[in-house]
Amino acid sequence: MIPEEHVTQCPHSSNKKDRQVVSDRILEVVKTIEDGCRNMETGFNLPRECYVDPEFYEFEQEAIFMRSWLCLGRTDEIAKPGDFVRVDMGDEPLVMVRDQNMEIRVFSPICAHRGHILCEGSGNAGRLFRCPFHAWAYGLDGHLIAAPSMNDTIGLKELKTEAHLPSHKVEIWNGFVFANLDPNAKPLAPTLHKLEKALAPYNIGEMVSMPVAEIKGCEWNWKPQLENGIEPYHSAYLHGMLHDFAHVRLTSFVEFEEDDGAVYHPTGFYYPDAGFNPTGKALLPIIETLGEKERNEVIFASIPPNLGFGAVPEGLFYYLVLPAGPGKLNLRIGHLYPEASTRHPLFEHLYKIAQDGLVLFHNQDASSTESVQRGNRSRFRKPGRYSFQEESLLQFYQWLAKRYRDYANEVRREEAAAQPVAAE
Repeated sequence: MIPEEHVTQCPHSSNKKDRQVVSDRILEVVKTIEDGCRNMETGFNLPRECYVDPEFYEFEQEAIFMRSWLCLGRTDEIAKPGDFVRVDMGDEPLVMVRDQNMEIRVFSPICAHRGHILCEGSGNAGRLFRCPFHAWAYGLDGHLIAAPSMNDTIGLKELKTEAHLPSHKVEIWNGFVFANLDPNAKPLAPTLHKLEKALAPYNIGEMVSMPVAEIKGCEWNWKPQLENGIEPYHSAYLHGMLHDFAHVRLTSFVEFEEDDGAVYHPTGFYYPDAGFNPTGKALLPIIETLGEKERNEVIFASIPPNLGFGAVPEGLFYYLVLPAGPGKLNLRIGHLYPEASTRHPLFEHLYKIAQDGLVLFHNQDASSTESVQRGNRSRFRKPGRYSFQEESLLQFYQWLAKRYRDYANEVRREEAAAQPVAAE
């Protein structure tokens, strides 16, 4: 179980809004997805609507992003009281912040007066967030503390009972900060027990974060970004020699169960201590706690819907996927290393080489994914069959299908309950 100090309660959060009508058309798409992810032999990948259709995008914002655990970053990005990081998850602005008691909180940083966004980017807010529009101020716990020139209509004491920053559930997993906009969400950690065991030797929670690189305005849907990170089939073709030391033929897949919160697979190396850079070898010290198995593989993983990463013998690289529309997203990309590695005399130089190596892979993936997005816009694009090297895609689609169906059924039940009973 996750320690109590790593779970933040959220007395003020709610993701309820006017329910989107789940049309028959959306239900047909969901049925196609379910049919396609039953098994590898008869299955097929997602229909084009999942990547380009505005109605489906709105549906999955409610079905997936308003109900799942979303990764916002790392705990050491907000090391001191007042430190914050702002991200947009679709149309929902979010901020993670360290409060005065060193607790990590996640808010919707929207002023309770007129909805002005309180902060952008990252930095330190001091002791409060002040709205630049009318100077309403909120403490690091989300409560209203000042509202100038309001006493003639409503006193501050009364105003404080109704005005605050919406607060959301928080869970810390291996140093990553997750938030859930559903106040009734079940804990994340129990769904990651298999991945947790596989990653235990890496001690990811104790690693140090490097400065995050932000890539904005990527012209593709959010799902292919995760697909590329967990699908090894393309690695021997798109990445070629750059990926040969971790060839797809050395990949093995992990059994996926309905309640699993992660999709991951290990890919072996042809030699120990390999690295994703032009040398093909780890540039920085190997993590001391790794055994022979970990030194001869990379673990590619995704915790849907927006965290993907690769664990290698010298550290970990990760990316956060931030959807910005049916065919657009933003990325936050980071590296993690043991604290001892950061004291290496050539750390800055070697880290830069490692970072540049990852950029090569990203650029190849980006070019391919943008092309896939353009292809998906064609009315003639039909779902394709799986390669046996794409089992992790099947698992990701099973993760999606369950959540699409659960949400659609919930909305339909609510619609049925709201219908007036016909008179006899």
